[in-house]
Amino acid sequence: MNIKDVAKMAGVSISTISRVINNTAYVSPDVRKRVEAILEETGYRPNSLARELLRNKTDTIGVILPRIDLGTFASIFDGISSTLIENGYNILLANTRDFPEEELRYLNLFEEKRVDGILYFATGLDDRHEQTIAKMRMPIVIVGQSGEKVRCPSIYLDSFNAAKDMVSYLVSLGHRRIGCLAVPDHDENVGTMRRKGYLAALKESGIKLDPDLVVIGDFEYDSGERGAKTLMEKSNEKPTAIFCITDRLAISTSGWLIRNGYRVPEDVSVACIDDPSVLSYCNPSVTTMSFDYLDMGKQAARMIIDRIDGHGGDEPAIVMPYTLRTRESTRARG
Repeated sequence: MNIKDVAKMAGVSISTISRVINNTAYVSPDVRKRVEAILEETGYRPNSLARELLRNKTDTIGVILPRIDLGTFASIFDGISSTLIENGYNILLANTRDFPEEELRYLNLFEEKRVDGILYFATGLDDRHEQTIAKMRMPIVIVGQSGEKVRCPSIYLDSFNAAKDMVSYLVSLGHRRIGCLAVPDHDENVGTMRRKGYLAALKESGIKLDPDLVVIGDFEYDSGERGAKTLMEKSNEKPTAIFCITDRLAISTSGWLIRNGYRVPEDVSVACIDDPSVLSYCNPSVTTMSFDYLDMGKQAARMIIDRIDGHGGDEPAIVMPYTLRTRESTRARG
């Protein structure tokens, strides 16, 4: 069954059938009713690909995530999906597992799929990303990093100041020996900017950096355990507070400390950045800098929709603010 067959059965032109299906022009009530009855009877559905090619629009957004298993990304995607669906868009979701080669592959794949726009959660942007993005026909919004290098609008966290203010808060509690559990620099916003914030707070507070207090690990839970062990067993003078770049590191750090006879926060305060709900239910609950990830996702979705519609927006970048959540894992030195 094709549109010509439907038109013949209804005794009308193909263009009339098209107007009824797409509701693009007036059709008399009697004719519309007759055509709709035949459509229902035959189960005819128009070829969506043909319609997309005709409109030069697929009503689809590509979303590229580095890690689908992290709560922060899940919250951002929740905001993205709710806003896109409300505005009639479908979603193609890619999980790159934090591999740059996979990011490039999905950028090219989404180009082939003719998506209307891409929300790209970048962890790092190099020359290959710049060259690939420069050739793409659709708008792209960078999520999680500054898009300045690739000349794209972006939305990202104020990680530098969040880290700086968290470490300054620990200093205000009387801590001078503050360890830092960090992650590699390939993730610029999280790995680089948060560690720079830690260093800036120490400098501003007149505290000399002890390199032994900085441990580079990764984003996994066991990295927090290894880092805590390193800080507490290898430092000449143990830290009285540990600043963790992410929530996972803070959870596992607190666990390791307690299992090994340390009291949190009486012996060691623990603080971090990022605020999944689990931090409120840990024992002790964890002090953190909180970002509104759901709203970040909604704003990212609105940014890409605006650019698809030809509205560039006033700001090339949105920097998400943060809120200090003080909980049981930190206290003033007694």
